[in-house]
Amino acid sequence: MPMSVYEAIWIFLIYAFLGWAVEVAFAAFCTGTFVNRGFLNGPICPVYGCGVLAVIVVLDPLRDNVFLLFAGSFVLVSAIEFLTGFLLEKLFHNKWWDYSERKFNICGYVCPLFSILWGIGCTLILRVFHPAIYKIIGFLPLLPGIAMLVAFCIVFGVDLAITVASILKFNERLRLLDEIAGKIKIVSDEIGENIYEGVAVAMEKGGELKESMDTKAAELRENIDVRAAEIKENIDVRASEFRESIDVRASEIKENIDVRAAGFKESVDLKAAQFKDARSEKRAERARLQHEYNRLLTENVTFGMKRLMRAFPRMKSRAYQEALLKWKGYWEEKRRK
Repeated sequence: MPMSVYEAIWIFLIYAFLGWAVEVAFAAFCTGTFVNRGFLNGPICPVYGCGVLAVIVVLDPLRDNVFLLFAGSFVLVSAIEFLTGFLLEKLFHNKWWDYSERKFNICGYVCPLFSILWGIGCTLILRVFHPAIYKIIGFLPLLPGIAMLVAFCIVFGVDLAITVASILKFNERLRLLDEIAGKIKIVSDEIGENIYEGVAVAMEKGGELKESMDTKAAELRENIDVRAAEIKENIDVRASEFRESIDVRASEIKENIDVRAAGFKESVDLKAAQFKDARSEKRAERARLQHEYNRLLTENVTFGMKRLMRAFPRMKSRAYQEALLKWKGYWEEKRRK
């Protein structure tokens, strides 16, 4: 086990690199392509370095008891993985890996299958591989070893700073995508409401016109009935007057209906023009928002943003999951083409 900070840092870096290599190999086996699966841009997975270092420091006394070593590794590394996933989600508002689809998972951060693999891997490391690696560290001259560690730590720190900046930009892009998508939905709803209101106004005006025509028709029928009764009394005398009265009344009703129809048409045309102008404005606004949304999907997307989406295919956003899925889907489809 490490006897100094110097040795502990070397162990952390070596196993962080080896863990990254395992992740890349696993991704290559599953997808047939190279995927940088680390949280950082460089070839290093800190969770592996922390996990193996913790096992070496805490569980070295159990080296000769395979069962206890496996059980301790299972529990300890699972706890580290859970804590790492929980803290990363709290800090950056994204769930970087998710085992929710696997049975008996705990909050999606850990699951029995990978915990078992952790246990087997750490048992093999401590009993088989680590003694050789520890000897290699001991063979390094101290001053060159310290110089190399300083250089590696500087690179590690710079990479960490760049990654954090990329994640902050990544989350800001998700926020903007989600915000614009919400605005597009609101504008689309307003366009639909505008069309509905136009139809409703036309139906209302049509109803008013129909009611007016029904009223006038009823008046005409009543007038005809009255006049018909009079005709029966004196058909010859009243026939001419009846026809004249009916013609006059019919002319008045027709004139009234024409006036009402003209007013209705003018009112509907005015409303239709207003609705059309409003729809044109909303459609122009929706087109502008859609253009901005497409720009955010495609333009000024940094290498770090793309790498995060590929490195963590099961990543979930706590606040902007729909925007994340659309963004990842776009770049995944573009990559396949």
